[in-house]
Amino acid sequence: SVAYSYSLFSLLADSATATIFFEASASVLTIFTIGEYLEGRVIRTTSESIKNLLALRPKTAVVIRKNDKKGKEEEEIVVDADSIVIGDIVVAKPGDKIAVDGVVVYGESSVDESMITGESIPVDKKIGDKVIGATINKNGYIRFRATAVGSHTILASIIEMVERARVSKAPIQRIAGKAVKYFIPIVLFIAAASSIYWLFIAEQSIAFAITIFATVLVVSCPCALGIATPMVVSLGIDKAAREGVLIKGGEYLEKLANIDTVIFDKTGTLTKGKPEVTDVISNNNNGYNQYEILQIASSLENRSEHPIAQAIINKASKQSIPTLEVSQFNSISGHGIMAFYQEKRIFVGSPTTSIATTLNNGSSIIPQRLQSEISKLEAEGKTVVAVYIEDKLVGLIAVADTLREDAKHTIDEIKQMNKEVILISGDNERTANAIANKLGINNVLAQVMPETKAQEVKKLQDQGKKVAMIGDGINDAPALTQADVGIAMSSGTDVAMSSGHVILMKSDLYHVLSAFKIGQYSFKKIKQNLAMSFAYNAITISIAAGLLYGVTHSVILTPALAALGWIISDSAVFGNSLLVRKFIPNNFK
Repeated sequence: SVAYSYSLFSLLADSATATIFFEASASVLTIFTIGEYLEGRVIRTTSESIKNLLALRPKTAVVIRKNDKKGKEEEEIVVDADSIVIGDIVVAKPGDKIAVDGVVVYGESSVDESMITGESIPVDKKIGDKVIGATINKNGYIRFRATAVGSHTILASIIEMVERARVSKAPIQRIAGKAVKYFIPIVLFIAAASSIYWLFIAEQSIAFAITIFATVLVVSCPCALGIATPMVVSLGIDKAAREGVLIKGGEYLEKLANIDTVIFDKTGTLTKGKPEVTDVISNNNNGYNQYEILQIASSLENRSEHPIAQAIINKASKQSIPTLEVSQFNSISGHGIMAFYQEKRIFVGSPTTSIATTLNNGSSIIPQRLQSEISKLEAEGKTVVAVYIEDKLVGLIAVADTLREDAKHTIDEIKQMNKEVILISGDNERTANAIANKLGINNVLAQVMPETKAQEVKKLQDQGKKVAMIGDGINDAPALTQADVGIAMSSGTDVAMSSGHVILMKSDLYHVLSAFKIGQYSFKKIKQNLAMSFAYNAITISIAAGLLYGVTHSVILTPALAALGWIISDSAVFGNSLLVRKFIPNNFK
């Protein structure tokens, strides 16, 4: 504007000696327009994943309705997918998109869930299994009952989470924002000071001074500085979503890069969360056999949803053992279960818990033979459950959970990232250490009650550590919230997932590595972008202000060349940011 105004004034004044800048002004505007067009195209790519997610939603669906005209016979009718309500029976034929979230009530099939979880292998579905809206039914006819519709479906939650996360700011972005805030006044000062210097002190022409002033303004590039962080944050969150990792904000994307301590919960995280009963041992002194021990234990555990309880119930069910009618049921978190049967107090839980001792009149006497059995089973990594009737230990039940196939590799990879790995478990030290040894974990926090997991995380944070907590259960929720980054497995409870800062849509541990690697790579690109932007502005503004001319008396940067430098700087930041989309976090799947 300054150059154009000066040129217009000189033309109207009919000055024969004045320098005209119309060509330079036109060149600058043309290059700026091209730059803004390219910038717009690049920025639009950051929202492609949202558009792709929106496109997954089916527009119509087939539901079962009663036809009053045909004697209340049920028939399949096509309806708008948005009109489905909870409780509707929805039909999915081979090749159909699952319209909403639901539970299968008829038929069997395999479903492609890759667009939600990132898992390429179709997942088998049968009666009682959950299906996710927008996934694709592959080869069977199924009917499912709608359990979540509209904005309450998993797909809608993902879209909302990604949209909210994309506009969130990482801490480093706030620093860059402050830099941009002071950048423009500083550039204006440099432009004015340098042009005044060349005009009045160096006694150059007014045209030269205007060239210096205009070039400094043109060559300065607050745009690259301003987009260096938000663009990478947006692309990083989009990339994570494509990999089946939902990051709830730029803050957590940055924190993932700075984590130095990773805590893994054992059950359901490092293990499959589907334990099985391996041993039932009777205390022969009290006259109860294996059948009776399983019957008593399963009758109490029948009201619990803990994985160990389910293992005991399944074992009893396979042996067709009927349950007993118990009363005064009381679940004691972290210890076990107490109830009454035929006026006798029964406790099922840890054999050495303080609760067992308290319930049994201050003494929990375990025969030497059973103590040896407990030690042996725990050394094998099994969890031992004791069955007490009144003050007598009648038997033991050993439960073992299978380690995930990817657990050892995941732990090794995280250790190679120079992060400390800790196993946290409610099991006793012998059992927890047995599992840790199999995985190569040196640090174990054993016998940690659910209510104290968050306290253990806080202790580590008080030592200056940046902690990530990975879990999947209700008792993990406080610790997930307390951690710098809480990572929740999608196989876990709704409470745990809502408490997590990062959600793994597929319950494999490779996604943990994806989260860390995307966070680290994105943060590296942010730092590279900021370094490039600061370096570009420092060098080019110095040249534009006439630094080289003062030395050589010949080299000067024109406004057109400055505009070209501006577009090159922006393009460098754009190109570097777009590498996040091409990044492959895991190539060992």
